[in-house]
Amino acid sequence: MKHLSIKARVTLWYTTFMLIFMAVAVFCLLLLSSRISQRHAREILSNVVTDAVRDVHFRYGELDTEDMDFYRDGVSIFIYDTSGYLLAPQINLGIQADSVLQDQVIRRVRTGGTQQMIYDLYAIQSGTPFWVRGVISLAEADLAFASIRYLVLLGMPLFILLAALGGFAVTRRAFVPVVQIVEAAEQINTGTDLSRRIPEGQRKDELSRLSRAINQMLSRLQESFDRERRFTSDVSHELRTPLSVIRSQCEYALSPESDCAQREEALGSILRNTRRMTDMVSQLLLLSRGENGTFQPNLTQVDLSRLISMTVMDLEPAAESAKLTVETEIQSDVSLSCDETLMSRLITNLLTNAIRYNRPGGRIQVSLKMTEVSNRESREGGMSQEQKADQEQHGAIPAAVIQVSDTGIGIPKEKLPKIWDRFYRADSSRSSEGTGLGLSMVRWIAQVHGGWVQAESTEGHGSVFTVYIPF
Repeated sequence: MKHLSIKARVTLWYTTFMLIFMAVAVFCLLLLSSRISQRHAREILSNVVTDAVRDVHFRYGELDTEDMDFYRDGVSIFIYDTSGYLLAPQINLGIQADSVLQDQVIRRVRTGGTQQMIYDLYAIQSGTPFWVRGVISLAEADLAFASIRYLVLLGMPLFILLAALGGFAVTRRAFVPVVQIVEAAEQINTGTDLSRRIPEGQRKDELSRLSRAINQMLSRLQESFDRERRFTSDVSHELRTPLSVIRSQCEYALSPESDCAQREEALGSILRNTRRMTDMVSQLLLLSRGENGTFQPNLTQVDLSRLISMTVMDLEPAAESAKLTVETEIQSDVSLSCDETLMSRLITNLLTNAIRYNRPGGRIQVSLKMTEVSNRESREGGMSQEQKADQEQHGAIPAAVIQVSDTGIGIPKEKLPKIWDRFYRADSSRSSEGTGLGLSMVRWIAQVHGGWVQAESTEGHGSVFTVYIPF
């Protein structure tokens, strides 16, 4: 059994069950039919004999047989005197049973190889005692049962064979998705093609649900592998440039032709690229810890209004050097439980992004307010299931809303969904600036705090980034 396929085992079990069930059913049916037939024969025999007793008449001690019927409903009637002598009928057809007379006892006897049922009844009529015996043959019933048994013995194997073939066909068809799953898994295992999917069809059974679940898993795996492949490629690309600069600057600084000023300039370039690489690796490690589930934020009660104001003050010199004006509209006394370091980085990344991709003479607007999150905002954002349940119960939930807008170059509409990807830059002409991880960090930090982010942009007119942090 262990070496048989599931289809063969299911078919074998199903066939064995059907065989046992049919055998038990046929046995019970034949036994019940035999008992019903014998009971029916007993009732007929008893009724005919009882009626015959009432029809017996004696005249002057002699039996009057003129109006008597000695054969009725398959029952032969015989009348005996008290000594066992046959009084009627006068013609013996050889079917009477040679058995001792017993009052009101139904018995089965064999006469000439034929099964018979007899019933004797003792009675007295006009002062004359007598016996009435009824005899009914069971040959026809035995013949009918023999025919039924032969039909069953011939029909059961055919029925079991058809049931086995039908069960195997149904099982084979039902296991088609399993075969497809195995084939897909083997092809994926022997290659690198994760785009293969299992045909789902129009069925709604458990195997169809399994096929859909595996297809969804394969889609997530493919997306994960593609993301990791892009990530590896992007990291290699991003690190190649600063490493090349560092190497070339080191070679230049070590060359005999360079003087002290040139060496100092080379060291400054090396320092800048080293800091960029350090910042990139630090952010990548933080993102990786977050995705692996090993990062635990240090939650404390933070005055968010003060934190944003201080961050804006720290970055104002950079904005002024880029000839930008920073405007703030910060609601006072907005406090919530969050990781202060992460929240500071989130605000810094948004402001740095607004400075980097703005125009000279442009503006940056920073706002903070406490408000109720509407149903539309939660659908468009990334609200968790618990927050949605709470919103359904109370209608809305309180949240701190941080918004940073600029009057910069903007982002094309088709590129807007991609800005949260790592190392993605909508403006390729500025690929040398930054690490390409700023907005990815913003979204991740918001998600760590149970919040979400939104971006709106008009190409050539600027962008608006909004962060929702529920209380």
